[in-house]
Amino acid sequence: MTEDGPSGLRMAGATPDTLEALRLDAAGALERGLGFVMAHGDAFAQLRAQVILQARPVQDATDAVAEHQSGDGSFSLLGLAAAGAPGLREEAARGLPEALLGSLEALVVFAELSALTHPCVEASAAYLGRIQRPDGSWGRDDDEPTDRLYATGMLAGLLGRTRFVRTEVLEASGSFVGDLFSPERVEERDWRSLVAFGVFFTGVHHDLADAALQWIGRALERGFRRRSYDATETLQMLLQCGAMAVPGAELAPAELLHAVLAEQGPDGGFAELAEGGVPARVAPTVDCLKGIIALCDSLS
Repeated sequence: MTEDGPSGLRMAGATPDTLEALRLDAAGALERGLGFVMAHGDAFAQLRAQVILQARPVQDATDAVAEHQSGDGSFSLLGLAAAGAPGLREEAARGLPEALLGSLEALVVFAELSALTHPCVEASAAYLGRIQRPDGSWGRDDDEPTDRLYATGMLAGLLGRTRFVRTEVLEASGSFVGDLFSPERVEERDWRSLVAFGVFFTGVHHDLADAALQWIGRALERGFRRRSYDATETLQMLLQCGAMAVPGAELAPAELLHAVLAEQGPDGGFAELAEGGVPARVAPTVDCLKGIIALCDSLS
């Protein structure tokens, strides 16, 4: 891919015929991707994929998540980390407490399903408020602040999209994340930090949000064009932020869709270079199913 994007797809250069061809390619990619997940994913990954493709109702997925909630509002693991979800996978390897990781997985799925108004989310918000550290972060006591950035940015950003979180919880997390933010940090080609800041500043009202999102968007586009982040990672970043565009990033949906489709493996899965082989490619493939649909909806 060149700086101008494949076949003039950067920005508004795509023709109607090009867009129609992309849609046809995307339809085939969705079918192959579903086949990969059904062959290699666990029952919950299969359910997520089927719901995304509207083959199962959303309530089937929310009911499945609710079954993992404990009486204190926390969640047991749903399997996203084990299936290779970027960021979550690394947190699991670093020993993030299971109840905290499970709660983060649950909020990610509720956000994916546009179900952050679900009653389970209210109990989860109360639980997370109770276990928030005095400095506003979430994580283990022996972790350095930068090691707690990913979980804190993600949790606070997702909670900020709900109507259940207490203001003081977001204010405390805002102090923690705001103190760690700098343009230099998001330009370090660290996907996890970029996502943590992106999800936080798109979900929480903060004085730094407007300026921070400009830096984040530019860093994301620069990383994509320099191949520091592949198309799948770039798409996952946008999905976590809940939008197919962020301020500062000039990534046309057609260009990104073309690049994502080019990364699909012969077996239908995505993230072929992911450590852990086929099992670690399931969650990225589910994400790509959702992202491909969102990008197709954004084509003009």
